[in-house]
Amino acid sequence: MTDSLHILFSAWGDPSPETRAAKSDAALGPDFYYSDPNTPVPITTRDAYLHYLAQFSAMMPKGSAKIVAVSEHHGHARATVDFEKDGKRMMRGQNFADLQDGKVVRLIGFTGMGEPD
Repeated sequence: MTDSLHILFSAWGDPSPETRAAKSDAALGPDFYYSDPNTPVPITTRDAYLHYLAQFSAMMPKGSAKIVAVSEHHGHARATVDFEKDGKRMMRGQNFADLQDGKVVRLIGFTGMGEPD
């Protein structure tokens, strides 16, 4: 059930706009919603999401995102994601997803692991 999350995050490191779009299209469900600390407002369209991925690629050439742990229940998933450059982890975050018919329909990302202050 979490295959779509792995596909979606593999798009983050894909250097080709065409294959980034194809991977995103394969993973995203209808009425997709995305938010993380770096989005000024939630993203609710395919084109805005692809633009966001293009910005990531431009700001971190050869960067990637990979899921290092995932758990799922009742159509929801929690993924721990490492954002890497040249094989070195730059940041780790938590992402919470709502899944529908095997696709990601809502994804909320947080920087870090929620460590207490």
